[in-house]
Amino acid sequence: MSVQYFPLSIQPDHTALRGLLNAVAPGGILLFASHDLADLSPRPEQGFDPGDYYQPDDIAKLLDHDWTVLINETRPRTAPAPAGTHHTHDTVLRAQRSL
Repeated sequence: MSVQYFPLSIQPDHTALRGLLNAVAPGGILLFASHDLADLSPRPEQGFDPGDYYQPDDIAKLLDHDWTVLINETRPRTAPAPAGTHHTHDTVLRAQRSL
């Protein structure tokens, strides 16, 4: 399962996230990539707060014993950011579900 730059809102019961995790087959890989929060600023006038969305590290902390975290890190981008953005780093989670 690959989720890249998809704004998944944090929910108290984690319903959407749990659905996503349950969609990964036993032995399968979850790859979740996002912009690093350090590159994002809240924009209250637009109703946007990056802290309202799951980051890879949030997900890693919620994984149980059925998962092995293979990668959970922040990486610098190797290509220039798209015009009009200031993203210089991405966060990446790669986890494998047990068989």
